[in-house]
Amino acid sequence: YNDKRNECQQTAVRFRFMRGETTMANCRLMSKEQDYQKLHLKKDAVELWEDGKRDDDRKGAVEWWYFDAILDDGSKIAACYSTKIQPFMNQSGTHPCLKFDLTTPDGKQISKRVTKFPKDQISFSKERCDVRWGENCFTGDLHTYHIKAAPVDGYGFDVTLESESSPWRGETGHIGFEQNDEKYFTWLCVVPRGKVTGTMTIGGQQHKITGSGYHDHQWGNTTQFEFLNHWLWSRQGTNDHSLLVFDFVMNEHYGYKRIPLVFVEDKNGKVIFQSSDNVQCEIEEESYQADCETNFPKVTKYTFHDDDKTLHYTLIVKQILDSRYIYKQMPFFLRGLFHGTKPKYGRYLAHGSFDLEQNGTVIHDESDLIYEFAYVGEEYKKYMETR
Repeated sequence: YNDKRNECQQTAVRFRFMRGETTMANCRLMSKEQDYQKLHLKKDAVELWEDGKRDDDRKGAVEWWYFDAILDDGSKIAACYSTKIQPFMNQSGTHPCLKFDLTTPDGKQISKRVTKFPKDQISFSKERCDVRWGENCFTGDLHTYHIKAAPVDGYGFDVTLESESSPWRGETGHIGFEQNDEKYFTWLCVVPRGKVTGTMTIGGQQHKITGSGYHDHQWGNTTQFEFLNHWLWSRQGTNDHSLLVFDFVMNEHYGYKRIPLVFVEDKNGKVIFQSSDNVQCEIEEESYQADCETNFPKVTKYTFHDDDKTLHYTLIVKQILDSRYIYKQMPFFLRGLFHGTKPKYGRYLAHGSFDLEQNGTVIHDESDLIYEFAYVGEEYKKYMETR
């Protein structure tokens, strides 16, 4: 019933647009001087408190701290510490969920989800990142982090992440929706690239690990099912550079507005390129993912511009790390949470290469990376490619 109701509501909105009875809703990257003042942010610096708890636990608000790593032995980690799991989005209070995915050196993929923690062992800090849920933690100071997922069925990790880069946010990091930005969604890239050391537990056996890692922090009072057509997110670290892309394309309600956030830092953490508009994109090749019953990008080419600088970036999928038809995995009675959409998701190991051009000189770099594609709309390609 909920599926049918939401599909009918979306169809009604489309007809109203066609008849000119309504206008596109507002959507913008918040970048005005008054936005910084309202949010108590500095333009040129990320402060310690920004990685602390930023939102409250009111109905509709959600927040998460994310970590991933590509390790020297070929294994991978991706972990999300979220203040709410999906069925509780429309309830007040904290309903923590720790989800982590491990890929072993031989390619085996393990996914674990923990939602039950002693209430007296759930804590956060607003002054800094300090998330503690039972034996699990995500704590740090913008430079050094301790991240732990206590073993579940013999699988877990306990690592230190030491930043080799600088925190970055696109303008205020807030995307505002509706007339007065009453809805918002955020991205703070805290550790674009860092050194990972520690242990991973596989099948009950603890192994020492080293590698490269990443951490970001997001929060908001709207979900991707309400505003998104799709997004592509990639993070890449080489010996000399860190590159991040978060390419948002909104849904029909917001006129398929695009907000592409991208930056490149050198090995000293200095930003050498950044942009939040002026992008061209081409999907050179797609691949069919049976788990999601649809095509996803396989070879993606971007061109970003910033004044006299041009960044060419190519992503080529090497391995699927996670492929989910989220809509079909959700129990029937909860599918109404998706607002009539049928979301799908992929996370990949890929190879990325870029060329940064300025005044006749070219900086080239490349490496493997992890990227994800969140696919909420029924069609992505014509909205993702330059139109």
